[in-house]
Amino acid sequence: MYLKERLIIGMVWLICIVSIWYIPKNKRRDASVIFLIAQLFAWILGLIVVELGWIEYPVRLFAKANATSFSFEYFALPFMCVYFNIYYPHAKGLAKKVLYYISIMSSFTFLEYLAEKYTQILNYIHWAWYDTFISMCIVIYLVRVVYKWFFKLKTPLSF
Repeated sequence: MYLKERLIIGMVWLICIVSIWYIPKNKRRDASVIFLIAQLFAWILGLIVVELGWIEYPVRLFAKANATSFSFEYFALPFMCVYFNIYYPHAKGLAKKVLYYISIMSSFTFLEYLAEKYTQILNYIHWAWYDTFISMCIVIYLVRVVYKWFFKLKTPLSF
């Protein structure tokens, strides 16, 4: 039962593990910090959303330990945050930075929407695709602010 969902979760894990080798060596320290910061924010957001009954995860790892999605909160989103920040267009204008945010968040939101519509990995109860888009923008922005502050990069509160 739920073979399709287990295969998808397995593929997410495989992609995340393989993606470690594509982090540039000079950015691995940054990636470690970004990963941990993203896990913190994703865990808090995930717990709030699940406990309020807005989303449920019928098929998940560690189902008896936690009602959130371990694969999403601790791997998929943090790895997405790592790559988002490592390849962020620092030297580009505001329009390119906003487009970067929108394109990454739209892609991530679209994949989650497909997972919600065609699998039992997650179910929206009092949630919609735009809630995912908005919440992921907030999470990735907070991760970016903390990352820039931690490494003393210029203007921690700017885009």
